Amino acid sequence: MIKKREEKRVSFRKLIICKCGDEMHPGFTQDVSQHGIGIQTMQRPVLNRRVRIALAVASDSIFLDGEVRWAHEYGGALEAKPHELGIYIPRPPADYLRLVADCCDRAVPRSNPAYEPLK
Repeated sequence: MIKKREEKRVSFRKLIICKCGDEMHPGFTQDVSQHGIGIQTMQRPVLNRRVRIALAVASDSIFLDGEVRWAHEYGGALEAKPHELGIYIPRPPADYLRLVADCCDRAVPRSNPAYEPLK
């Protein structure tokens, strides 16, 4: 059985550079949580591989050391679409945790369609 995610993910779109071994690839964040970050990149995902992410924030960068925990690749007509990777960050730096908290404070609550009246 798959364990339910314990930390809330918040949408966040910023430019990143993902370094895996000697290779560096640009990409974008999709969402953030206290111990994770979802990214899109053209880098081929390798599960459990260590990565270093440079996240551009304002005029500075936040550096995150993590591990690829899940990946979603596309095939066929969508093969050129960026890969989606879930990165686990075991020891997030304080500036990253502040960024996540700020994102949570600004997040617009999503409505639950199950509780909306029928029209």
